[in-house]
Amino acid sequence: MRIFPFLKKSDHADSILREELVKKYFDDLQLDKDIRPVDDHIEFDRNKVYDRILSVINQPERRNTSIARRWYVAASLVAGIIVFLSALTYQHLDSLINYFDPIANKQLVAMNGQIVNYNLADGTKVWLNGGSKLTYPERFRGKLREVTLEGEAYLEVAHDAKKSFIIHTGAIKTQVLGTSFNVKAYPEDPFVRVDVVTGKVGVTYASNKSNRNETVFLIPSEQVVINKTSNTALKTQTKDVDVLTGWRDGGLVFKNMPLGEVLNAIQHQFNVSVKADVNLTNCGISANFTNVSLPNIMKIISKLIKGKAVADGSGYHLMGKGCK
Repeated sequence: MRIFPFLKKSDHADSILREELVKKYFDDLQLDKDIRPVDDHIEFDRNKVYDRILSVINQPERRNTSIARRWYVAASLVAGIIVFLSALTYQHLDSLINYFDPIANKQLVAMNGQIVNYNLADGTKVWLNGGSKLTYPERFRGKLREVTLEGEAYLEVAHDAKKSFIIHTGAIKTQVLGTSFNVKAYPEDPFVRVDVVTGKVGVTYASNKSNRNETVFLIPSEQVVINKTSNTALKTQTKDVDVLTGWRDGGLVFKNMPLGEVLNAIQHQFNVSVKADVNLTNCGISANFTNVSLPNIMKIISKLIKGKAVADGSGYHLMGKGCK
């Protein structure tokens, strides 16, 4: 019996062509005319033999096709995994780099009675008020420049259009590209306040009204006060930005500021405890205490609230009838 090696080796031959070749082979042999079966009762079935040969010829091709298909599927899966891992790696590239080559965090601390000035690695200038702490990386990496503030700071952020500068103050995030602004976020204060001097600032907080994060955008001479208890924001115009940021030059100026906030500022500047009766905390104070001694400041405040300041071992205690 003849073998058809030229057909088995041709993986890409057309199946119709194979059938024609086999049929021609039978025609050339003329099996049903020249050869008689041994048993006259058994008839030579040409079509059956023909089909069997075809099945033998096609079987390797199907096997090869199946193997090729499996390799194709496997290659597709591997390629997909590689693409997925590449995308995942790119998305978390900074995290991976930070894992293998971590950047140390540092802290800039200003004790009560101090004002600290410092330049970050990107050229951003920071003034830190008394009783404040800034956590920052030794150098910035990736698409963001992130720091964490507890207390009050004035910043002149070096402009970088490709890397936003973000200040985290608890759950509140202040984001800029390059601008100058003041952030006040002492733990004892019931609010976080942001005042813009130049540029544009976005302040993001979790709003209780919408149950989602909302962003307040500020331009120069605007401020936002975010209540940490109610998670509400109040945006206003202000003509007193220089007054609010004058502390970095040693200024101590107040314009209709609640007594409670005034006393906090005095404590941070003079490193002394000053308390007041609850009925006095909402009294509005307008005064310039720059270069004024602490005892004289207490005397002036006593007159403004129509009360008195009593010195105790650790500082002062204000008492009075309160303000109308």
